[in-house]
Amino acid sequence: VSQRELPEGRLYSPTTVRHAILLAHGMHEAGIDDPRMINFARALAGAGYLVLTPRMEGLQRYQLIAADVRRIRDTARTLAVLAQREQVIVFGISFGGGLAIRAVCEGAPAVERVIALGAHQDAERVSRFYLDQPAPAPDGSPALVEPHPYGRVALWMSLFGEKHRGSFTPEERTRALAGVESTHDVLAAASPSHCPGPLTVPLYLVHGSGDRVVPYTETLWNEQQFSPQVHVRTLISPAIVHAEYDPPDLGERLSLIAFVVEGLW
Repeated sequence: VSQRELPEGRLYSPTTVRHAILLAHGMHEAGIDDPRMINFARALAGAGYLVLTPRMEGLQRYQLIAADVRRIRDTARTLAVLAQREQVIVFGISFGGGLAIRAVCEGAPAVERVIALGAHQDAERVSRFYLDQPAPAPDGSPALVEPHPYGRVALWMSLFGEKHRGSFTPEERTRALAGVESTHDVLAAASPSHCPGPLTVPLYLVHGSGDRVVPYTETLWNEQQFSPQVHVRTLISPAIVHAEYDPPDLGERLSLIAFVVEGLW
């Protein structure tokens, strides 16, 4: 596997190209330099995929912005040209998965299908989840998880540009809620829940049942919204914590492997 830097991101090239994947990272300051992203991209390239990891500047700053939606759409087109193919697969991780879904519902003709791991459907609802408000499933049942402390760190960084440690005081929670309300339009523009048009590409949605960063109920909302429009495959699995593999029993391990293989092939 070889790799090189492009203006859009980093390209991982196999000896023989089987297919091409745009791999969109989640909300983390390391972005495409996160060792987990590098290892995953190299593993996919080792299996014969031409992989492009785009730089998502908003996500690196702990922000959900429409510019990253456009980045996914534009770099998918770049990758298709590099791979000499009409379309490529988009694999979005965490908030990168939600942005990938948003990108294809705005029109991304170079995308063949989207695999979304731990994706959001409504960024405002997830933000409120970090502030201890419910994140219910479409049937009204509550998410059976508590918010991870990382979510509070990410939310405070997104709203105020500074890191916050520990629990929120009542005054800080009130300030954060006001900040979420004031950014409603920004969050909506980066959420599949507010897609301006119908989807035309298949979705493969996988989520950890114990995910405390983006609750699994977000994938249930995506499934409800898009299954009337396109082919949607969904797996809620204890094999995943958030965007990380947590070895389960053999049956759950095989189910997850089969699901991802179906999406990639």
